[in-house]
Formats: sequence, structure tokens, C-alpha cells
Amino acid sequence: MNVNSDDLPSELGNKTRLRKSLRAARRMLTPEDQSKAAEDLLTRLLEVDLFTQSNRIALYLAHDGEIDPSRVIHWCQINFRHSYLPIVKQEKGRNWLMFGEVEPNSQFQKNKFGIQEPVIDQSALLDARELDLVLLPLVGFDRRGNRIGMGGGFYDTTFEFLRQSANRTPELIGVAHEIQKITSVNAESWDVPLTMVVTDQAVYRLMP
Repeated sequence: MNVNSDDLPSELGNKTRLRKSLRAARRMLTPEDQSKAAEDLLTRLLEVDLFTQSNRIALYLAHDGEIDPSRVIHWCQINFRHSYLPIVKQEKGRNWLMFGEVEPNSQFQKNKFGIQEPVIDQSALLDARELDLVLLPLVGFDRRGNRIGMGGGFYDTTFEFLRQSANRTPELIGVAHEIQKITSVNAESWDVPLTMVVTDQAVYRLMP
């Protein structure tokens, strides 16, 4: 099924409604659409030096219609890159992410949000500062790199140190279906900026 992002509402200050519309649009994609988008996402990323030259790369497992990076994970594994998946951490009202390396024989379990996480000893988890690159899923984005996430604040909390430092390690690349691009998103003060956004159809370079 083809979905035209021009049919989706622009940012009008109601991110809850906009988030709902964008999530519904990506869930309407057929399995064939999703498979093609996954192949094309890898193709676009292989055009990006920042991706091909990174060693420790964090990704995610697709959920709720997100663009599927499983082919990207496979590419990392056969090209001797280390690939990591987020592990949700919550303590005293604070939400953040640690990262566990995923391998072909990794075991998984669902977290409280129903998302699969690798089963890894706590001592083997990586802190966000130890990564080279993070591919994070988006609900929506605009050409300036402003983004809408799921609303839990996990990525913004985890990478808030990037807003307070000139050091851009790790670099953050948002990934999404092209249909998730909208005219405008109001940036929030706590949003951690992206280096670029990569979709199944385009690479949007946002920062030097």
C-alpha cells in the first residue's frame, strides 16, 4: 500500500495527535512495502561514510511499523562491525538506555513495552558514551532534523550529554520511512540533535 506523507497533518502543537497519525500510517504499509523499505534503507546507509566507517553501532529491533534495520544488523555482523541493541533501564522515575551486543546466537526476551531485548549479563552492557554511531527510530521528522519520537524520552535522556559538549560521539542518525517526513516539527529544548536522517528513499544531511 502506498501512503502519501502529504496527506498527514503538519505540526500544529499537538504531538500526541500527530504521533498517532504517523504511527498509523507506517502500520498501514504492507509486508512487501516493509521488506522493500528495509532493503532500501541498507542501500542508503551504505552511501554514508559515517555508517560504513563506524565500528560500534547501536540499532534497534523494529516494532509498531518502524522501518526494519535487520538487514543493517546482518551487514554489520558479516562486515566485522559490532552491533548493539538498546536495553531499557528505569530507576527512581528516570528512563534511559544501555546497550547490549547482538550476535547471531543471541537470546531475546520482551521488556515491559513488549519489545525484544538481548539477554546479556549486566556487566557486559555498554554505556552510550562507548558507541560510535546510533541509528534511532523516528515517528516523524522534518527536513531540518527536528523529530518526533515515541514520547518516552529514553533517547533524549540517554544522550543528553551530547547537548552539553562539543564532542559529537556517538553520532546520531535518525531512520524512518520516507512517509514519516512532514512539513514541520516544533523542536523541544530537551531534544538531542541528529547528525542526519536516513530513509528508504533519501539521506538528509543536517549537521557538518
